[in-house]
Amino acid sequence: MYRKLGGTNLEISAICLGPMRWAAKGSGDKDKAKAGPSDAEHPQDAKHELALRRALDAGVNFLHSSYEYGTRWIMGRVLKDHPKRGELHHIIKVPVPDFKDQDHFDPAKFRLRVEEALSDLYAERISLLQWMWRSEPNTDERRLPLLQNILEEVVATFEKMRDEGKVGYLMTFPYTVPCARAALETGKFSGLIAYYNLVEMEMADLFDDLEERQMGFVAIRPLYQGILTDERKEQASLSATDRFADEKFVRDFAKRKQIVQTFREEIGASMTRFAIRFVLASPVVASVVVGLNTPEQVDGVVSAVEGELPGLKTVEKAQELWRSDFTLA
Repeated sequence: MYRKLGGTNLEISAICLGPMRWAAKGSGDKDKAKAGPSDAEHPQDAKHELALRRALDAGVNFLHSSYEYGTRWIMGRVLKDHPKRGELHHIIKVPVPDFKDQDHFDPAKFRLRVEEALSDLYAERISLLQWMWRSEPNTDERRLPLLQNILEEVVATFEKMRDEGKVGYLMTFPYTVPCARAALETGKFSGLIAYYNLVEMEMADLFDDLEERQMGFVAIRPLYQGILTDERKEQASLSATDRFADEKFVRDFAKRKQIVQTFREEIGASMTRFAIRFVLASPVVASVVVGLNTPEQVDGVVSAVEGELPGLKTVEKAQELWRSDFTLA
């Protein structure tokens, strides 16, 4: 269940736990991090803590987080005294410049995002930085020249923190394929972090290039926000409170239906299991970031990576379906 990330020296678990949908707290709630997992006021928070503990017990050594989620306060309650704390690899989002920064790179802000993560997660080093450069508007026309304009300062800031022992490797979330190609060509990154699943396969066109360059790939959103799971088989069966019951997701469920029709035998009893295993079928993918909210979800996803993964024919069939733009959708 462990994979080497590209040309790095990191052996990371195939499953990376993400706390994206845990209970968020603002900066004024930091004292609540001192509360224990049995805190009766927040029963859902206790489930999230148990999910993290279950994942660590199961061998997951790769954790994703961001100050934007406001969920590190729960992670900290677990990690502060956990015996495996020193064995973990953290990947954090570092969006500098951010949308409202007027395309200005601020080294102090970059450093702040790392320093606060080190403190919140009780970590000595952040293994991977998921650097993101954002604009307003966040278009390729604006972001491609921006990358070249700020890259030297970004790398210098990162290398200084690396030399201090606070960070390990610099990767990037490029948003689009053109920006991903531009990032690869710079030779300054250890790999890419991006969406990749049975519905979003744009980045697959870069996998051969990544392998040739000995660069890694970490997949985000392998379950397509939860649509490619056993819990959401049909949109019509969803409760009115489910966010995916909205009319704007009709086409997404049509795509899900075609995936089921195409891979009925491979899916078997579990779409969740198949979706996770499919993403990991590409050898360049070192790990998948999955939002895991309960111990039961952890058990299901961790068990999904056991055994032989789908072969090349399955991957090629999925790419053919994707390139057809899901003609039956």
